[in-house]
Amino acid sequence: MKKRLFFLLMTFVALASQAQTSETELKLACADIVFSQPGVRFMHKIRATNPDAKVAVEGLPRGLFWNQKRSLVQGKVEQEGEYHYTVKLTLDGKTTLETVTLTVSSTLQQPLPFMGWLSWNVVEGDISEEVVKTVADAMVSSGLAAAGYNYLCIDDLWHAAEREAGTDKPLYDAEKFPNGMKAVSDYVHSKGLKFGIYSDAGTKTCAGCFGSVGYEEIDAQQYAEWEVDLLKYDYCNAPTDVETCRERYKAMGDALKKTGREILFYMCEWGAREPWKWGAETGATCWRCTYDTRDGWNGINGGIGILQSIEGMKDIWAYSGVNRFNDADMLCIGIHGKGKSSNHLVVGEPGMTQTEYRTQFSLWCMWSSPLSLSFDLRKPISDDDLAMMTNSELIALDQDPMGQQAEFIGETDGIQIYAKDLENGDVAIAVLNLNDTERVATINFSDIPALDASGKYRFRDLWAKEDLGSFSDRYSVSVASHETKVYRLESVKN
Repeated sequence: MKKRLFFLLMTFVALASQAQTSETELKLACADIVFSQPGVRFMHKIRATNPDAKVAVEGLPRGLFWNQKRSLVQGKVEQEGEYHYTVKLTLDGKTTLETVTLTVSSTLQQPLPFMGWLSWNVVEGDISEEVVKTVADAMVSSGLAAAGYNYLCIDDLWHAAEREAGTDKPLYDAEKFPNGMKAVSDYVHSKGLKFGIYSDAGTKTCAGCFGSVGYEEIDAQQYAEWEVDLLKYDYCNAPTDVETCRERYKAMGDALKKTGREILFYMCEWGAREPWKWGAETGATCWRCTYDTRDGWNGINGGIGILQSIEGMKDIWAYSGVNRFNDADMLCIGIHGKGKSSNHLVVGEPGMTQTEYRTQFSLWCMWSSPLSLSFDLRKPISDDDLAMMTNSELIALDQDPMGQQAEFIGETDGIQIYAKDLENGDVAIAVLNLNDTERVATINFSDIPALDASGKYRFRDLWAKEDLGSFSDRYSVSVASHETKVYRLESVKN
């Protein structure tokens, strides 16, 4: 009798577990709040947590259609507005309906990933009015601003020791900013740039200054009065659970909207609580997906080098898109091991080769990550570094109006391949060699959903800036150690 009861109990537990697993499997594993500009080609790749689930889409607005073969919604919506369509997931006779919200607007806060410069990696607590003015001048004179880098953002340690007595307004360090933060903002704007500032959703910032929790509306209003254009919002000294994190970010997102000023909300949550799944609900339009990326190829002792950034970014492409970008953190190009926080020993010997810096830039552009330079702009830039940062053909991938993060196709013997759909119908392909020796890599058209396996494509090498000719079926190339080759493929019509 006891054995029978035990068997029945175990059967019940197994069935309950199976039901719970089945319910979990029948969920979307992609964005369910998406955005587009009117008349611009739109693409929403639909993925389920269980790849065996059958996917169908109903109720699409005019101009969009369901591509069953590639499991994506695509097309163009001409009329601005908020639309809803239904994704139907079916597995083992069980069906789940998921609603997707699509906002089509010509006034999206971040239709393209922002580009600019952040102070933390090389300046840290030395940030000041003088530094901001010097950097603003350099961004213009170097040609970086003309290449698209138009946000100048100060990070932590701009603060006074305490808030203003009686009003609780955030105060700046008067020694660092003797003419006030508004004067600094005005100077940045006078150069045709945008001004960003930093705070934290905890009681204190990561460096120990006063945080914004409980003061969201006061701080947001002050930022608006200083004419701030971007807020980088960190998550140090705060509870670790997801719900509190969401609540705190939404509180600041709501406060920023209440000011009436367009302030881009940049969530620096580090990816610990998977913000790509819920960040858009807070009012944020981009979110950090990794811990701080350091100036090195491989992190040690828990550090984040380029290898760890790749691991954190490569599988979350279905959650990125226009006005909701996955951020891989600041670029380390130009630092050359001479930074401050970026020069941390969690990457062993700081600094990278030019090949490795080019790989970082290649992948950030393929991923449609915000491009945040972080090297010392108070010093001259080498010609090679400047050419890398201003490669217009790579930047065009990052700034593509369809906002797709490159899909990770797969890895074989240390060779990774990524494919990115582009608004005009072209496809970008990146080939990364993780090995310590040169390897031959092959791009098989049949492995890449965006390509027609029987088609012919014209290849352009975006680093060499040269056309390579037209190819069918496959393309093979030698890739140096830690190098990333990037190609733009145009279909050749017969």
